[in-house]
Amino acid sequence: MVSIFLVALMGFSSVLLAQSQKESQAAAHTGDLTGVWYPSSVNTFNFIWTDARGQPLSALPLTPWAETRFKANHPIGGEYTALTSNDPNFACLPPGVPNIYTHAYPIEILQVPGRAIMFFEYNHYVRQIFTDGRDHMKDAPTTWMGDSTGKWEGDALVVDSTGFNDKTWLDVTGHPHSEALHIVERMHRADHDTLLIDIAVDNPQAYTAPFKTQRKYILKPSWNIMEFICEDTQAGFDEFEKKVGTKGTKAAEVASESGSSQSIVGDWKGTITLADGRSLLAAFSFSASSNGSLTVADPSVSMNLQFRNVAVSADGAITGVTSDQVNFLGKLSADGNRITGDIILPSGTGHKISISRP
Repeated sequence: MVSIFLVALMGFSSVLLAQSQKESQAAAHTGDLTGVWYPSSVNTFNFIWTDARGQPLSALPLTPWAETRFKANHPIGGEYTALTSNDPNFACLPPGVPNIYTHAYPIEILQVPGRAIMFFEYNHYVRQIFTDGRDHMKDAPTTWMGDSTGKWEGDALVVDSTGFNDKTWLDVTGHPHSEALHIVERMHRADHDTLLIDIAVDNPQAYTAPFKTQRKYILKPSWNIMEFICEDTQAGFDEFEKKVGTKGTKAAEVASESGSSQSIVGDWKGTITLADGRSLLAAFSFSASSNGSLTVADPSVSMNLQFRNVAVSADGAITGVTSDQVNFLGKLSADGNRITGDIILPSGTGHKISISRP
């Protein structure tokens, strides 16, 4: 009996030792990705897709199944506004991965034993990446943000994600995916203040070949994640669109049909409040040819938008659009000396402006 007990105890000890070694290996060689990070990619509000070899793609390799769904998706910009788009973002639904990286809001990364946690300021979504050596959940229901496991390769965290539902878009242009979506990300610091996230997408039902992209983030050590309520910002934008009559029309058509722009010709100065809460000096100039330009010169932001078909309606609503579908929706004060409104990017992200005549 003693011998049997000792053999059993030794076997149990071996199991515990193996488990302990596995957990120790999972916890070892971890990098440090902690901090608040703000997007700083060349194209923040969309992805620059490449093939698996890094060659730029002019179009993603859609299968017939995905082509049908892609045509049924109505992203904001061009023909569709927030009122006519079926983008899940405008219903305050989770954007999913990797689409959540196209929002101009900071991310905080927290690391605790066995997990890396991504806390997104945008609608306060939380993504847990389990680094304790576990496998993906079996037979679990699909989710908006997927099931993510990670392992450390030196200072880089390699994240493997599956288990997505098919209700989100890959990007702001409406590229679909199926529930078999598989994403692999490699998160690493290029230097102390720069975080790079390499993203590889594989979904044979929707795309004939894998493809990839990259996101770049800058460390903001003095920032905190702020409150975000999706309902508040979108409700105000919807009401403004209803007032200026953009429902069901193209942005350029609205601008050209709204009326004369003569009442705002000249130079204006004031501020632009970015989506992340920063307030910067801005200058607006409107010409007699119904064009307008917005410029922001700041050490952290350089913005130069050229609007066309700028028009002012009888009730003071101002509309304009750039060639790449950035919309200007403004309101002229009763005395004609102040303009407030929104700069709406194709992704739906909005910046607020408040300008006056010098």
